[in-house]
Amino acid sequence: DKRKDAGAHSFAALEEVQQKLGLPKTPSRIECYDISQIQGTDAVASRVVFMDGAPDKNLYRRYKIKTVEGQNDFAMMKEVLGRRFTRDESLPDLVVVDGGKGQLAQAVAILEELNVQGVSVVGLAKARTQSDFQATELKSSFERVFIPGRANPVALKPHSEAYKLLVHIRDEAHRFGITHHRNK
Repeated sequence: DKRKDAGAHSFAALEEVQQKLGLPKTPSRIECYDISQIQGTDAVASRVVFMDGAPDKNLYRRYKIKTVEGQNDFAMMKEVLGRRFTRDESLPDLVVVDGGKGQLAQAVAILEELNVQGVSVVGLAKARTQSDFQATELKSSFERVFIPGRANPVALKPHSEAYKLLVHIRDEAHRFGITHHRNK
């Protein structure tokens, strides 16, 4: 049964995410947030939700940024997370933010300010490109996962289930956000 295999496959990925990122429990509900703008205007945020490792499109949301003028990603993230976490909705086990240490620190501070407890947060960022003056092409290194309280990112192997799942979730948040812009 293909669905059973997919379920077992997803559960293995979720267990690996828990283990590699040191989460207190297997993240059955994962939310990822992405903020996108067109030339600094028309800012929207998208939220995608994965339940047990699979997208649940009924829980996807778009947030039109209402209170922030100009390019202020911190204020936008604060508005979006504030709107999200003041609603009476199930809490996620894990929130993934697109970005590195800075974005992660912002998300953690915002959730603390909102008194949201029991939700793990990680940042997912592409590693900087490596420049080699003799190389014929730029090599972009892997995604890095940032965890609160840890100086260096967690290195996940690109072929690992945890890596594939986290990148899929982030890419889905990008796709969902960009689709909205194209439709506008």
